[in-house]
Amino acid sequence: MISVTIRSYYAKDYWDVLQIDREAFSPSNAAYDVYLYLKYGSAIFVAELNKKVVGYITLMELEGGNAKVMSIAVKREFRRMGIGSKLLDEAIKWCRARGKRNLLLEVRVSNLPAQNLYKKKGFRTIGVTPNYYSDGEDAYIMSLNLEGQ
Repeated sequence: MISVTIRSYYAKDYWDVLQIDREAFSPSNAAYDVYLYLKYGSAIFVAELNKKVVGYITLMELEGGNAKVMSIAVKREFRRMGIGSKLLDEAIKWCRARGKRNLLLEVRVSNLPAQNLYKKKGFRTIGVTPNYYSDGEDAYIMSLNLEGQ
């Protein structure tokens, strides 16, 4: 595994996160996505390799003792190197420190690599949201129980 640092987001990371979001999700307006992460997100962590941001994760605190992964992405050339796993580990640590009971996320039904990563971390599929994505693809809703672990 490579030596990557996970740290809190700083304003100077904006353009890197924007670029990663654009590459990973091809949104119609990546700047608006990042605005939503900053406005409604409770925490953003970035993965840094050789002083370059190569990934990020955004979390939102929810009512009822839950939190949600708003977005997680790693630059294409740095995928399958354990960076997403480290970002998730930091998110789980952050949730536990705040006494969260569950960490939720949505993932494309077709995104098997991401689903496998989430399952390795202990997430389980708890539902499906039809037509969740703008292209009409469904999303699995996955949950990680943080109590008693």
